[in-house]
Amino acid sequence: MPVSPPRLRPAAAPSTSAGHVGQDLPGSEGLRSRLRRWRPWSGSWRRSRPDDDRGAAGGRGRRGGEQATLTYYALLLSTLVLLTLGLVMVFSVQSVTVAATGGNPYTDFAKYLVFAVVGVVGMLALSRVPLSWFPRLAWVMLVLTMGMQLLVFSPVGVNVYGNRNWIQVPGIGTAQPSEPMKLALALALGTLVAWYAQGRRGRAVMAGWVMVALAVLSVMAGQDLGTVIVLVLIVAGALWVGGLARRWFAALGCLGLLLFMTASLLSVSRRARILAWLRPDGADPTGVGYQPRHGQWALGTGGWFGVGPGSSRQKWGYLTQADSDYVFAVLGEEFGLLGTLTVIALFAVIGGCCLRTMRRHTDPCVVATASAIGAWVVGQALINMMVVTGILPVLGLPLPLVSRGGTALVSVLLAMGVLLAFARHEPGAQEALRSSPGALRRTLSVIVPRRNRA
Repeated sequence: MPVSPPRLRPAAAPSTSAGHVGQDLPGSEGLRSRLRRWRPWSGSWRRSRPDDDRGAAGGRGRRGGEQATLTYYALLLSTLVLLTLGLVMVFSVQSVTVAATGGNPYTDFAKYLVFAVVGVVGMLALSRVPLSWFPRLAWVMLVLTMGMQLLVFSPVGVNVYGNRNWIQVPGIGTAQPSEPMKLALALALGTLVAWYAQGRRGRAVMAGWVMVALAVLSVMAGQDLGTVIVLVLIVAGALWVGGLARRWFAALGCLGLLLFMTASLLSVSRRARILAWLRPDGADPTGVGYQPRHGQWALGTGGWFGVGPGSSRQKWGYLTQADSDYVFAVLGEEFGLLGTLTVIALFAVIGGCCLRTMRRHTDPCVVATASAIGAWVVGQALINMMVVTGILPVLGLPLPLVSRGGTALVSVLLAMGVLLAFARHEPGAQEALRSSPGALRRTLSVIVPRRNRA
């Protein structure tokens, strides 16, 4: 018998009374019920005009004493601080590892700095994009990234540590198509959740879900299990606020766990890493247990305030992934517990900004996309830090905005640009941001008065 696809929970029928100013969006009741679990909601969901880019914020006004631009500036500041820390740590490690191979660390860091500049410019550009553009960009980005992902199975594909998830790009080096696919997947899922909230059904919706499934399977075919876990987090983050029934979450969760166990058992290296995690004392200190042990030694050496910037000992050939998967360990060694807690607090701020954006917006597309991006960035950061501290087995996931990786850095910065665009359209935010330059000029005119001209 044919099996029907998973459906979001049906919602109560929208009010059709003549005096009702803000009608509930069809199917939005399940979304609201999910979000009420996190914080109280006030007001009703309102139908925005299709040509009004402020419609995502039209359902609720500013609350008393609530800063309209808090989400925007908190998100921007935390992103830039994490990016700065990442650039410092990448140069700190490359100044040793690249020089040891006879290369010029300044040249390599300059190439990475180009990715950072491109990412920041892209982030600021996306923050100015009208919200109505993102559903249109979603499917274009998803098709392009899926096409790039298929190139990993062509002659330009590169195999790294048993994972075939990179391509060779002339003039750039290696690129990882699955990184921009994360952003495309978040945008596509936000569009799909909005379609369900509006009651849309049909071939277009089914084709969208098929594309989402094919995107995840294409990465799984490259044996990059860590990236697959992040993609699953993105899907789960969007569908949870979208109101997917618990039975479907349980079924899909069991299926994902079964696939994870199967993939781990079929791979010798993954099976060895899991066994080393379960029995760390019995792991070979020169083999599979080498990296986790030195990572924990680096954190332990840092103490409260660290050994000082650039003074890490473990980066001198002991941590083979010191600037990528285990950059958090080097950061803990150089900046101590204070530095690691600062990084954790900054990612907590990003997560809080995602929740605040979801609370203050009424468009299901914005809410689901923000949830997916938050699950991606904060979830991947938690997994990376839990791997370094030994809570999870080694999965090979970098720390967003901090670890080395040009494609990953640009992709995360573009995702932050999408969140900034959402924050700009919160109630009262656009008006406050427009008045900020004028207020700044007036303040500067008082502090630094113009000189009298003769």
